[in-house]
Amino acid sequence: MKIALGIRDFSPARGGAERYLVDLMQFLAKKGHQVHVFARRFDQGIKGISFHMVAQVPFPKWLRIISFASKCRHQMEKDTFDVIMGVGNTWEADLLQPHGGVHWKWFWRSLQAYESPLLRMAKFLGRVLSPKQWAQGIVEDAPYRRGVRRIVAISDMVKRDIIDHYDIPAREIVVVYNGVDTERFHPCNKRYKGEIRGRYGLQADDFVLLFVSHNFRLKGLRYLIQAVSLVKGRKGNIKLLVIGRDRAEPYCRLAKKLGCGENVLFTGGVKDLERYYASADILVHPTFYDACSLVVLEALASGLPVITSRYNGAGGIISEGREGFVVKAPRDIHVLAEKILSLSRPDMLQEASCSARSLGERYSQRRCYQEMLKVFQEIGA
Repeated sequence: MKIALGIRDFSPARGGAERYLVDLMQFLAKKGHQVHVFARRFDQGIKGISFHMVAQVPFPKWLRIISFASKCRHQMEKDTFDVIMGVGNTWEADLLQPHGGVHWKWFWRSLQAYESPLLRMAKFLGRVLSPKQWAQGIVEDAPYRRGVRRIVAISDMVKRDIIDHYDIPAREIVVVYNGVDTERFHPCNKRYKGEIRGRYGLQADDFVLLFVSHNFRLKGLRYLIQAVSLVKGRKGNIKLLVIGRDRAEPYCRLAKKLGCGENVLFTGGVKDLERYYASADILVHPTFYDACSLVVLEALASGLPVITSRYNGAGGIISEGREGFVVKAPRDIHVLAEKILSLSRPDMLQEASCSARSLGERYSQRRCYQEMLKVFQEIGA
């Protein structure tokens, strides 16, 4: 098949969704398909793929979004493709896989990440008056209204959101959860535990929570730090390792104010992420919105139990108390603290770690990509 993908940034360094799409396109190319990527930015080192630079209007932001979608369509029309894949950046697509979920669901749920009602209202008004938000919503809505041939939801939560928001019949939506590299993210990386912990002065018997995100507010870091301050009184050796490139200063101040400043450590961005998973005890991801968090799947594959929220599509695969917990409200710091303490028991932690790895293996990249290949073949036949 001759396949085209339209995406603004085609680089694994940009985030989980981009990393997934780079790997998927390379998988398709290795299977002998012609893969063409239309993007404004891409990594030159990615082999086996034909790249097409899409020049967009750089400013203002709303015009950047609209211009990319328009110019991407214009460039694709110069050729013929068996399947055009979109992820929410383009006007049209044969196969639509919205990795960000439903924009308008994110719009409302993410506002809950703002603790102050006044700040929440100010943010709401700012978004309502923001041309960028409307441009993003319009572009993401377009394929649904232009006769997309197949929709792939990356979680059952996203499928429900699509049905609810767009009134699309359930039979027209296929659910294919993201896949994880189960060889890279593997419990065998525990051999690096001493090295990773040593970088930050952590002791072998410290109970280490891991938080991974580049958007600290949306993913609930504030409430996790508050939960850590509660747990500290009953488990003094608790540590929270925060990985991500967001601003750390406000959260450092919060931790110090709550008396757990020494328990919360910030690493910034890291390249050897797989070693960090295997060096921690549990992943805590109390997000306000995630279509299907890849970090949750990576943690599970690494043998790491997970605590996340019901607003994370990846939470749909977790059995309560088996591989971790799914909390109803990211703001409920007492429930978060209770679940952390439950998993801190050695017997439960060991069982949950084994169950986490077993679950992660069921969501391997190979399984995911084979399912996606079937969808491509159905459309391209």
